[in-house]
Amino acid sequence: MWLQPITYRGRIVACATPTRVFLADDLRRRLPGDPELTFVLLMCCYARDVMGGQLPGRYSDETARVYARAALIPEELLERPLTDPRRTARALGVPTNELLQASNAYQAVPRDETECGW
Repeated sequence: MWLQPITYRGRIVACATPTRVFLADDLRRRLPGDPELTFVLLMCCYARDVMGGQLPGRYSDETARVYARAALIPEELLERPLTDPRRTARALGVPTNELLQASNAYQAVPRDETECGW
């Protein structure tokens, strides 16, 4: 059985296999709906999908973070400036720093003004 370490904010917070997730003690004690817990669990889902062959390539923590952001943050929200990131992050149940990272990444991609989006 292969254990994929999941690193978030500079520390190993979980290990994932194709069928199990093992959380670090501090995350395991958190209540359901905790933004960091939810985010890390989605990173584990990404690892599971890569190990199971549902997604191509090799696991990386950065790509797992992109995957988790995409699952939690609607793209439509990123099309507008964030007026209150903390409040928005709280409403979405996502860590504030991840919402800001997603917004910055979205704004950095040049977009054609005539593009309709479909």
